Amino acid sequence: MRSLTCGEEFRFNGAVSLQRGEGWVAPWRVPFDRARLYFPEGGIGRAGMPSGVALVLTTDTDHVELDYLCSRCPDNIVELAEDIEQLESVDIVVDGVRRGRRALSASRSTQTLRLDLGAEGGAGTAPVRQVELWLPLYAQFRLIDLRIDEGATASVTAPNPNRWVHYGGSLSQGMGADSPLTNYVQSSRWRDDLDLVSLARGKGTHLEPVFADLIAELRPRYLTMAVGGMVYLTGSLNPYTYLTNMLGFVKRVVDTVPDCEVVVLLAPASPRFHDRKGPGGLTATEWATVHDAAVAAVMEWGDGRVHPVRQWTDVDESDFLADGIHLTSDAHRRYGAYLAERIRARLG
Repeated sequence: MRSLTCGEEFRFNGAVSLQRGEGWVAPWRVPFDRARLYFPEGGIGRAGMPSGVALVLTTDTDHVELDYLCSRCPDNIVELAEDIEQLESVDIVVDGVRRGRRALSASRSTQTLRLDLGAEGGAGTAPVRQVELWLPLYAQFRLIDLRIDEGATASVTAPNPNRWVHYGGSLSQGMGADSPLTNYVQSSRWRDDLDLVSLARGKGTHLEPVFADLIAELRPRYLTMAVGGMVYLTGSLNPYTYLTNMLGFVKRVVDTVPDCEVVVLLAPASPRFHDRKGPGGLTATEWATVHDAAVAAVMEWGDGRVHPVRQWTDVDESDFLADGIHLTSDAHRRYGAYLAERIRARLG
């Protein structure tokens, strides 16, 4: 088999930056050399976990092999997972058809994953196809080598101009989904031709200006924002600062990218929080009212470019994991379908 060159024969779709070490490359969802600005808790954290990132190539190979290092999530997320493969697996897609999930191995030593792409005519007869390997939701991934059959070809297509950026928290990153493509963000696709960059992060989404600047730099055609949930849970903003921060965040993006359309979401809340006051003194039900009013005010300024989607309420306690915040794998799929229908209705 022969090794491929990153950027020429394959690429990391959805990565904001690539960190290069001794013999490996790792996709990051923020500029890795400034990660502390975006994830102040430090460490590898969520920025180096490639949720929404796919390794993509166009090839006529029968087999793909990759040597990699996979580092397990360094917090209590493992305790919440229904199975460890939720956190440390890849989804294989060939010409838009999902071929299933393959587990990775979190280890300090190099591991190898071999994929048989199953050409019907036997070895050496595969047509040219687009192959996508969607990377893990909750593990750091470092690629050491990517190989295809000797004599096979590989290339990358032109970048997709229809960039979609999603900004959200750990639920958006995919906690509870059983594979990268069953995360609610992925299953909320309302168009097939969107190139996702996921800025979903754990431990909060607080409308930070650095994320607004980063999103503006990415120049998206569409921005979906799942905000408000962590503000309620942490009390980081109040009803007055929430509106002004949301307005400033959205204004920074659309002033820079005039054709960008923004969809604002409020993540579903567990029934246990409906009447429970958060640190800011409001219940989840009261906070939803504050959120809706803030979005309505931003819409008045947004000149038709800001669109609301009402909070999903077709959930009960059994849809939430033990912590009452993240969704089960089935709820991820149902929530994604709900969003896809509502976003399509808003955007056409």
